[in-house]
Amino acid sequence: MRTSTETLIAAMHILATEIQSDDGVANAAIAEAGERLAEQHMRITQLEQENDALRADLLLWENGGPLP
Repeated sequence: MRTSTETLIAAMHILATEIQSDDGVANAAIAEAGERLAEQHMRITQLEQENDALRADLLLWENGGPLP
């Protein structure tokens, strides 16, 4: 079973604060990776929604309806 993206992002945020690193590099890297993953997840979700809307418009057009 695959972990959800939301769970993975939350785990990375927790790890970024919990890991003990003398110089803080590991904490910073994990925190940045979590932030980037969150940004990508939001963008992918947005693009999927936009794609669904375009597909619905195309389906309407293919069935004789007007394009918006």
